[in-house]
Amino acid sequence: MKVRVPYRPVHIFVFLLLAFLCYQAHQLTRHLVGAALCSGFGTMTFTVATTRAPCSFPTLVTLSGPLLTYGLAWFGVSLLRSPKYKLFAYALIFASFAHLRFIQTLTGRGDELILAEQWFGVTNRASIAVIVFLIGLLPIIAAFRVIANKRRNLVFICSWLLPLPLLFAMLFGNQFLFGANGNEIQGATILGIPLIVFIADLIAGTLLIMLAPRYLHSPKET
Repeated sequence: MKVRVPYRPVHIFVFLLLAFLCYQAHQLTRHLVGAALCSGFGTMTFTVATTRAPCSFPTLVTLSGPLLTYGLAWFGVSLLRSPKYKLFAYALIFASFAHLRFIQTLTGRGDELILAEQWFGVTNRASIAVIVFLIGLLPIIAAFRVIANKRRNLVFICSWLLPLPLLFAMLFGNQFLFGANGNEIQGATILGIPLIVFIADLIAGTLLIMLAPRYLHSPKET
């Protein structure tokens, strides 16, 4: 069975909320795993989670974020079989950012780049970016197959690209607020999370809980 992907402004807004929270979940996972395996809570901004030293298992901390991100994408794939949650599943696959992580690798950022250097001694960004791209490819292929819209290719391309403006906004906003490395944090924090980040995540989570049951419920299936 397939699903028609809606593209009214409210649906796009809810999708971006989901994407924002998926990205924050990546950072929060690294933040919490780092607190458990290192010397307590480090810091977490919109795009950077920094652990405290010394850290007993830094590789596990680095690995935790990508595992969560790719896990969300594959969880979306598993939900594509559900008539009730098919639209949510489709949105989750793209909102996870799994298919766009190769861009961060190309720019010299991302956990995969660190892991490739630690495990295999590989530092070539292009080679690692290709591997990261392939890792995120299967979930979006699965998503493409369930699109019921007439302009199937256009819907797919828009779904692929829609998280990009949000990603750039978070990266530039984070740099403006917390510096290039995300370590220029001033003011109050909650468990190492700046108050503005904590409040933004709380508001986004509340809005998603309110809106998702209505706007991410599969409207029509064929």
